[in-house]
Order: sequence, then C-alpha cells, then structure tokens
Amino acid sequence: MKHYDYVEWVLYKNNLLDDGIREEMEEHLYLCDECMQIFLSLIDEEEIQIAASIVPEDFTDKVMDNVKVIRPMKKPVKKKIKLTNDFFMYYVAVASVAIILTANGFFGRMVEAVPQIASNITMEDSRLKANTIYNMSEKITNRTSSFINDFKFNRK
Repeated sequence: MKHYDYVEWVLYKNNLLDDGIREEMEEHLYLCDECMQIFLSLIDEEEIQIAASIVPEDFTDKVMDNVKVIRPMKKPVKKKIKLTNDFFMYYVAVASVAIILTANGFFGRMVEAVPQIASNITMEDSRLKANTIYNMSEKITNRTSSFINDFKFNRK
C-alpha cells in the first residue's frame, strides 16, 4: 500500500491536486490509519470552528434519536441438536443387529471357527518352514550341479 507524505496531504487539503489523485487519496484515508493521522494533524482550531458553525446544534440529538429507532438485528437461532435422540437411535440399531446375529447363530459359529482358523494358521506356518528347507536344499543341489557342468578340465 502506497502511503502519502505530509506535503501531499497539504496539497490535498488545499485542493491543489487533480480530481483523480484526490479520489485515490480519499479512498486511501479509509484504509490507512497512519495517513489519517497525518491528515487530521493538518486540521487546525479555526477549521474546527468553521465546521461547527455549519453543523446545526441539534445534529447530535437527531443522530442519537435515529440510533434509538434502529433495532438491532436478531441473531439467527441455531437449532439445538438433540444428541440424546441420536445416541438412542444408534444403540437401538446396534442392539437390533446383535439380536439378529445371535438369532442366526453367527456368534456360535464364530466360537467354533476361531480354533480351526488358529490351527490352520499353525499348519500353514509349519508347511512354510518345510518348504523353506526344501527350497534351500534344492538350491544347493542345483548350484552344485551347475558348477559341475560348467567345470572345465584343464588338459595338458
């Protein structure tokens, strides 16, 4: 943001600038507190007296009366979310699913299936170990035979 210096504000106050520049500076005053302080420092007591003579004496009272008439905006009321209903429905849904699964014997089958799964996993592990040993011996055999096949006799 470009700031204006003291001299530019003096030129602005004395109306010695082009209209385009004056409008830019006026818009800048709305945004910049620093430049507003410089501009306000240029206003002297005589100018305040002149402005006071222009403004009617009942100006403040009229403004205050108009402010009293203005009703504040109502804040939008947020609907309260009933968490108890949501939790209750959640528990009802979970209980319904549990009752259906129990009635179909799902949990009984799970109890029977878990030991079988555990024994299958144990058997799979032992088979993998046996395969590992078999694969290692197979590799040793293959490498030995390839070494023998590739071996060249040096005949002199």
